[in-house]
Amino acid sequence: MISSILLGGFTQSLVIVGFLIKKTSQHTHFKLLMVIHIVFATDLFLLLAQQENWISNRINACWGAIYAILFFAFIRTCLGSKPSKKHIFAYFIPWVLLNISVADFLIFPDSTTLATRHVLSGYFLLIIYLFFAGWACITVYHYQKNREQYLADLSKDNVWLLWGICASLLLAISTIPFQYIFKTNLPLPQLLMSFFMFIIAYALLLNPQLLTFNSSLKERNSTELQDDEVSKLLLNQLNCLLDEQLVFTDPNLNLNSLAELLNTKPYILSQVINQHLGEKFYDLINRRRVEYTCRLFKAHPRKPILDIALRAGFNSKSTFNAAFKRYLNLTPTQYKTTQISPD
Repeated sequence: MISSILLGGFTQSLVIVGFLIKKTSQHTHFKLLMVIHIVFATDLFLLLAQQENWISNRINACWGAIYAILFFAFIRTCLGSKPSKKHIFAYFIPWVLLNISVADFLIFPDSTTLATRHVLSGYFLLIIYLFFAGWACITVYHYQKNREQYLADLSKDNVWLLWGICASLLLAISTIPFQYIFKTNLPLPQLLMSFFMFIIAYALLLNPQLLTFNSSLKERNSTELQDDEVSKLLLNQLNCLLDEQLVFTDPNLNLNSLAELLNTKPYILSQVINQHLGEKFYDLINRRRVEYTCRLFKAHPRKPILDIALRAGFNSKSTFNAAFKRYLNLTPTQYKTTQISPD
């Protein structure tokens, strides 16, 4: 029975991969989804081979974390903040180290005596999985609360799709305790994940519009941001507002209000800041506020630190201290003591 279920899941994944290959030219998001299904099909085949004693190794014992990592990367891609190859490599470093630490068990499970490191590795695998699954949930939640900070413009259906992925990750891992309680050999996490992945892929194949996260954005980019001179003009106007009008001193300043002052759209302003200044909107604003407080410290050395922070646009002393420490590696008090001489 178990072998039949695994074979069915493996066949299902291969069929979905075949459909996804045809769709990759229409939506780039399908490429990452295709990779996820290829990994999953391989995982199910290895489970089947182990069940039928075709192979004796457990080389895929730590593969569970891969799904959390890849789905997290998929969600970020859908939100217009596709992780770079360097970031994806960094995501997999803990997982690779985990596999190395239990390589003896993965290759020779029958002859390996389980030690403390094997038990701890199991917990570490769970931590990696929950970390990326939780990060995925936080990312989707942050998008809902701060849509103006993202380049993607998602519909409600898009957001529900991403929440569905997050829910499937959490539900799949929640089956592990039941395996121990009922002492079953059924690979419950893989089976539940197979069920959810089939539903998600089937829904996307029937309704590809669910993956049109950035299509309109690309069209706008091609017409509004291809001209580098326009971007430079917008950047000059931005610097004028920051240098001359000190708009960052407004504690309520956000991406939308600043874009309105520049008579542009938030996503355009965000992309200009990212491409030309190499930082995010709030990083830029906080850096400018910190630089301004340094000037105020020199001009008013006896003025209380909190007054300076509020004047620069910070809402609280704790936020100010954190930003100051981040950019100057000193607390405001240390800076005043070492850099400013009171009259």
